[in-house]
Amino acid sequence: MNKLYKPLVIILYLLSFFILLFCIKVRLNRNLYLSTDFRLLLLGLVCVFIYISGYILTKKLDFDKKILKINLIIYFLIYVVTICTLTLFDEIFGRQGFVIIDWNQKLLDFYMKHSFNIIPFKTINLFISGYLKGIVSLKSFSINIFGNLCAFMPFAIFLPLIFKSMNKYFNFFITMIVIVVIIELLQFATISGSCDIDDLILNVFGASIIYFITKIKTVNKLIHKIFLYEGEI
Repeated sequence: MNKLYKPLVIILYLLSFFILLFCIKVRLNRNLYLSTDFRLLLLGLVCVFIYISGYILTKKLDFDKKILKINLIIYFLIYVVTICTLTLFDEIFGRQGFVIIDWNQKLLDFYMKHSFNIIPFKTINLFISGYLKGIVSLKSFSINIFGNLCAFMPFAIFLPLIFKSMNKYFNFFITMIVIVVIIELLQFATISGSCDIDDLILNVFGASIIYFITKIKTVNKLIHKIFLYEGEI
């Protein structure tokens, strides 16, 4: 049976590698197009292939479990690239791409008026009141409120598993603020979306919710069982 497992692992890793290369090529070549849903499906498939490979290597072929840490880092990098793509590059959300803008006073004034906010809960209140009054659609409300709330939740799983220091909430909290602020500033510099303190609030709050949920003993055990194969799965 081991003779079958080894080529299967090689095939799965190679498939993952070529799918990732294909996704990168599509992103860099403007003549090629894949829908956001299909790109996410391909990236999800990559994670499934890597997950199965890690399970076979450690559970069936008795490889060192350090391979699981490498797999975790790959999942994390795929997730980070996906977040950066959605927040900076993806046309479906009206992103302009990573292009440094030739700023002028007129452009700056327009951006500051329509896409910049440093007043906490201003944008959140606008979307809630707009939705209740029927001015804002359910789709727009969901993307801007629940989308921002959920987008950074996976950080609460990946960071503590990869970095031991992230098991202290203060370290995690500060790291999340830094990450979100960097993305918001990049959106500002490239005019790829709004630079809004409410995004920071929702992103960090959503990640914090999952962080504390993962600290529940049964949930923590389940996460370690799924990602690190600790115990039977």
